[in-house]
Amino acid sequence: MAKIYTDTNALRYFGAAFADSCLAAELRDHMLLAPLSVMELLSQLGTEGAQGAFEAIQALPRVHDPAACGMLPWSDDLFRIAIFRLPPTEDVITPALNNAIVRVLNTATHQALREDGEEIRRLLNSGKDKAAKQFSDVLNGWRSEGPLSENEHQAIFARSIARRAGVDESTVDVKAVISLLNALYVFEGTRMQVGADHPDYNVDKHSNDVYDAELLIYLADPMLHLLTCDTGFRRVEESSQYQRVHIVDPSVLRNTGRAEQLIRAIVSGTIS
Repeated sequence: MAKIYTDTNALRYFGAAFADSCLAAELRDHMLLAPLSVMELLSQLGTEGAQGAFEAIQALPRVHDPAACGMLPWSDDLFRIAIFRLPPTEDVITPALNNAIVRVLNTATHQALREDGEEIRRLLNSGKDKAAKQFSDVLNGWRSEGPLSENEHQAIFARSIARRAGVDESTVDVKAVISLLNALYVFEGTRMQVGADHPDYNVDKHSNDVYDAELLIYLADPMLHLLTCDTGFRRVEESSQYQRVHIVDPSVLRNTGRAEQLIRAIVSGTIS
C-alpha cells in the first residue's frame, strides 16, 4: 500500500489540523518524513514563523507513528538504494533529526529553540546558495552555447546522479536513471527552459526550487506519494510519475476530517 511524504508547508498545515486530535492509527504508519522537509521546519524555529513551526513539530506524533516514525533516507542514499541497488552509507542525518525533534517535543515554548533554528537555517541556506550557483553556471552555459541534445542532457543528468551516489559514472544506465527519476528530470528540464527563455530570470528568487527538486527524488520508489499544496509541482505534469504527486488546497490539510479522508484515499488507491 502507498506511503505518503510531504513538503514543509503540509507539515505546518497538519499542525493546525491535528493540534488536538490524532490521525487514525491505521493511517499513521503510512506517513513518512522527508529529511529536508524536517530540516526546513526545524530551521523555521529561528524565524518569525517559529510558533507555527513549533506547533507543527509538536503535532508530528499525532500524524506519524510515534513508536516508529519513518524517516526517508537522505537523497544521496536514496539514489544508492532505489537507483543502483546498493546499501546506504552510514546514516548520521536520521539520528540527528530524531534528536532535534525529541528536543522540540520536550521543550515548553518555541522561544527556547530560536538559536537551534537559526543554526539549521544557516546550514540550509549555505546548501541552497551552493545549489543556486551550480544551476546559474549551467544556465549561463545554456544561454551562451545553446541547449544540448536530449541524449546529451540525459547522459549528464544520469552521471550527476551516479556521482552523488558514489557510483562509477562510466557504468551508469542512463535510461534506467531517467525512468526512475522521471519527475526530477522533467522538473529540472522545465526549470532550465524557463530560465533560458527569460533573460531576466533571477536564480536567487527561485532558490527554493532546490527543495522541490529534492522532494521529487523519492518518487523513484513506486510506493511513495508526495502530498503538497505547492502548485509549482505542476511543472512535472508530463512526467510518468505525476500521478503520485497530490496537489491540494491548503484548506484540505488544515481540516482534520478532510485531511484524514484524503490520506485514506491515497493509501487505499481510491483517490480520483
